[in-house]
Amino acid sequence: MTALFLVAIFFGLILVGAPIAVALGGSAILASMVFSPIADGIVGQKLFANLNHFTLMAIPFFFLAAGLMERGGLVQRLVGLAQAFVGHLRAGLGMTTVLTCIFFAAISGSSPATVAAVGNILYPSLMKEGYSSRYAVGALATSGAIGILIPPSIPLILYGFVTETSIPALFMAGILPGLFYGAMLMVTARILAVREGIAVQPKATRGELGQALKVSLPALSLPVFIVVGIYGFPEFTLFGWYNDGGAIFTPTEAAAVSAVLAMVIGFFIYRELTFRDLVAVTAETGPKVGMVFWITANALLFGFFLTKIGVPAAMAQLVVDLNLSPIVFLLCVNILLVIIGFFLEGVPTILIFAPLLVPAAEKLGIDPVHFAIIMVVNIELGLITPPVGINLFVASSITGMPVIKVFQATLPWMVATIITLLFVTYFPPLSMFLPGLMH
Repeated sequence: MTALFLVAIFFGLILVGAPIAVALGGSAILASMVFSPIADGIVGQKLFANLNHFTLMAIPFFFLAAGLMERGGLVQRLVGLAQAFVGHLRAGLGMTTVLTCIFFAAISGSSPATVAAVGNILYPSLMKEGYSSRYAVGALATSGAIGILIPPSIPLILYGFVTETSIPALFMAGILPGLFYGAMLMVTARILAVREGIAVQPKATRGELGQALKVSLPALSLPVFIVVGIYGFPEFTLFGWYNDGGAIFTPTEAAAVSAVLAMVIGFFIYRELTFRDLVAVTAETGPKVGMVFWITANALLFGFFLTKIGVPAAMAQLVVDLNLSPIVFLLCVNILLVIIGFFLEGVPTILIFAPLLVPAAEKLGIDPVHFAIIMVVNIELGLITPPVGINLFVASSITGMPVIKVFQATLPWMVATIITLLFVTYFPPLSMFLPGLMH
């Protein structure tokens, strides 16, 4: 009865237009007032405690790093490098869009930020080179979704936080699926470009390739610092000096380092970042972080209420009682998350459903790390489906196309997302191979 009341109040608040954070926190508080499973004094303490975690500090720093990269000239250099590598191929600029999104995703951790940063630079170039607006906006909106799969990833940080799963292991698990997704998008870019009759551009000379690599090295150093810092060096002995290996800093410290490096590179190497830009980026980052933290605090209160009334344990027991196989269970999860993706953004989806579904998955022997990547790929699908697909709105604001037209443009590209989801779901080594090496 309590759970039904909670769900009814939540969806009732959504239907009357309440923000998702208000619906989450409000339904939990109202249900608690009626059924009293949580003392009133604990509610306020829980809201504060939900945000009083070192892990969550990674989120503002990754947002700040993404903004500094865009203003500081790092994204332009990454675009130039990607163009030098694949620009001469059929659909070269379309593939450049995908490759640049991969580069940017390795630093930003956010899909909307990836669409905005890459789209502002590449959309005019795609149009100038003869690509249709439908092709260009479809490539940008869909390729930007890689931003939450390739580490660092804000949804993976939140998943690790709420399920107490190793964040370094989650980051490692996202690498191969992210590269696989990128490869599928490149194949899609090639197929669609052939249909549009896009001309092949001249191949970059060795000198041009070397120059593009040289000017982009400072930008490429960011993901290197992040990876080496989080995972460290392997154990080795060199000239009698022994290094026992291990991590150098935590994912949160890696986020801070990436923000500082992006600022240093923008100010002193590319010299395109000004103090005014720094103030503007900080001001733009504040509302984004506030939105994520406000949703997080209320979603965790909602999840705490569900745990107190025994919903996760009941779901896990239901899976056991129904005798579902892992294949059928994952199929049901994918269908559920696709439907949820029509109505909820990635952050509340992770915060609400990960604590509910992970215990049931573990009952069936499904690794929480593997399950995390399944959830994130489902969220990527939600980013490009209406009515709340964030990437659709970001791409619409960049291009001026109506949101429904942007969605129609993503449909051919969505095939790559669905193929990736199937491979990630039913071929666990794609996610688990690299985390396995950590042990």
